[in-house]
Amino acid sequence: MEDIHKRLGTSKPFIVGGAPRDKLLNKLDKIEDLDITTGDDSVDFLAKELSIELGKTYNVQTKVMNDGHSSIFAGNLKVDFSSNFNVPNIDAILIKMGMQKPTSMQKELFSRDFTCNALLMDLNLETIIDPTHFGFEDIKKRIIKTCLTPEITLTSNKNRVVRAIYLAAKLDFNVAPNIIEWVKANPDSIRISSPSSLTEKLNKAVAYNPEITVKLLDQMDLWDHIPITENLYAHYIQRKGTNAK
Repeated sequence: MEDIHKRLGTSKPFIVGGAPRDKLLNKLDKIEDLDITTGDDSVDFLAKELSIELGKTYNVQTKVMNDGHSSIFAGNLKVDFSSNFNVPNIDAILIKMGMQKPTSMQKELFSRDFTCNALLMDLNLETIIDPTHFGFEDIKKRIIKTCLTPEITLTSNKNRVVRAIYLAAKLDFNVAPNIIEWVKANPDSIRISSPSSLTEKLNKAVAYNPEITVKLLDQMDLWDHIPITENLYAHYIQRKGTNAK
């Protein structure tokens, strides 16, 4: 990937998302999923060329997903290339935050879901940088916080509300009070996700940490807005019984 970047003259590729976060948490013991960004459209050229180069030696598959981003599958490894998603009016939002000339990378990273997922790691798997200036601190504090205000971040992608619960359970993190308060005031926001996505993420959250999952569903007052999966049913009945009394 580094060789292709230099040959094509693309913007520098970085690993983004879960891998840099897990590296800081000392949990990066097995890499099966990597997210790559260059902060601009040159990531598309990088994905195409990497697929061609890997295909000369390995059996790889490349898929273009519904949101336009490319994924390369090689054995047990999946490499996702960023869709370069920007939230609506991101320039005006960042300028209001004090960034007079936000770069394409800043626009992409602040458009991501949570600060703990907006770090960049060099392809050497060693150097990690924090362009938003919030990620390092929030990981140290073990807290899930949105990159922008909750009403912007949580409604700009269909799975972000349930993902906050899922990540908190997976990482043993707290969720920022402003997220909890906003979701409680806007419980239908979780239904931006499809029922199948909600079921999948909630099942995984319960598998990781049922106590955190149930606590967040209580705090966000979401029980009447989610599919009650088999492993949540007993908790749901218990709460209904308590409320009836």
